[in-house]
Amino acid sequence: MSIEKLLDDMENMLVEAARVPFTNKRVVEEDDLAKFLDEFRERLPKELDEAKQIIAARQRIFDEAQREAQNIVEQAKAYVIKLTDENIINKQAQEQANELVAQSRKTARDLQEDAVVYADEVFKHIAAHLEKTLDVVRQGHRELQQNKNGQGK
Repeated sequence: MSIEKLLDDMENMLVEAARVPFTNKRVVEEDDLAKFLDEFRERLPKELDEAKQIIAARQRIFDEAQREAQNIVEQAKAYVIKLTDENIINKQAQEQANELVAQSRKTARDLQEDAVVYADEVFKHIAAHLEKTLDVVRQGHRELQQNKNGQGK
């Protein structure tokens, strides 16, 4: 069950709970609330694991881009060395190598920027869900405490 589904179910439980007359309080079964809290405790580490996997994927993409850029640079250098026999050919090779190096650096920067943007969007998404989850848990806890305090009087 996803965090969003748990939040929806918890909200439905709260909306459907019996009201305490003449108050804005509701009566929630302790076992039902405990079940939701247990599910949250079980789900949150999974969400965090997903975030770690996304970070690792981002790092793999970045590392691959760097390796590809390095390979392109090495190929360009090898190409330059191969064409050093004649001056005109040497000049053309140098221009092409520089173009390849610039192109590979741009490609690496673009891949890195894309990976950072992707990771940022994922973190924002996860943070929003975690904030919503925490708000619901806190609200449920407050209501449980209010019900507990109200019953003790």
